[in-house]
Amino acid sequence: MPREVDVARLTVAAIIPTKNRPALLAGIVERLLAQTATIDELVIVDQSDTDDGRVAVRRVLAAAPASRRPALDHVWDRAINGAAAARNFAFDRARSDVLLCVDDDMEPAPDAIERLLEHLAAEPQLAAVTPVITNYEAPALAHRLVSRTFFRGPFHDDRQPVYWRGAGQRLVDVGMLGAGMIAIRRSALADIRFDPRYRGASLGEDLDLSWALRARGGKLAIATDAHVIHRKAPRPASRHEEAMLTSWGFVYAKHQPKTLANRLAFAWFVAGVASTATVAALRARSLTPLRSVRAGLFNIHHDYSRCSFLTPPTATTGDAESLSGSGRGVPA
Repeated sequence: MPREVDVARLTVAAIIPTKNRPALLAGIVERLLAQTATIDELVIVDQSDTDDGRVAVRRVLAAAPASRRPALDHVWDRAINGAAAARNFAFDRARSDVLLCVDDDMEPAPDAIERLLEHLAAEPQLAAVTPVITNYEAPALAHRLVSRTFFRGPFHDDRQPVYWRGAGQRLVDVGMLGAGMIAIRRSALADIRFDPRYRGASLGEDLDLSWALRARGGKLAIATDAHVIHRKAPRPASRHEEAMLTSWGFVYAKHQPKTLANRLAFAWFVAGVASTATVAALRARSLTPLRSVRAGLFNIHHDYSRCSFLTPPTATTGDAESLSGSGRGVPA
């Protein structure tokens, strides 16, 4: 039996977006129930084609001791499009002090939530905190050199060194957090939500949320004493330049002041992506990497109208309309 931990008794709502992965969903629910800190609410937003996930979750909860079972709110709605929309929907339903977003392919250590709550309890100004992804592989030296040279200012991803090099302190301040497993203080979140234009398997919504929290004065950090494994599902091979330019370009246009320094940093960022694509094109003797850059630049200059993970600006993007109007949302 996991030991009970009183972390200033912050209540916790675990929020899980899921789609067509009942085995993974059951697995993450089992790990959450086995945590050393108790979960008060379990809000599952299920976009699956069948209700197999609901059956699997109820089986896991039935096998758990009554004292460890959280209040369950399992919504099955195929009209919800993507993890960002699912998390937004859950934000409006959960009532706990801390909103813990966790994807179904994450494997947190048994004390991961306890560690995150300890930091939130000790640091009132801390808006959100994530664990360290322990199976993150250090990028190649060439990639690190490109990042250090070209990705400056708001485009510097300070999460990466913490993942693959570690840190001397238990809590490391950073400028952005990943959304795969993130504990957010409800009072810091307030009315902040993921941008409703994100859909499907979107990219960049973690940057969008991070920069929105920081604009409100929130502190973001990685807890190096909290650990999680990310079991990423295999994805089809594809060029990354379009997605990289599109995702960063969208949040830059939305959040960053267009000072001379930021404009130069963005231009230098684009130059870095284009430079690495040129090298890749020469090595492969193919124009595909450069076409990927061109597609990303097209998205930036045409309001992302051809982007696969952002709805066109003329389309209806309100989560409330797409979710409540479907008629298929069924809370457990």
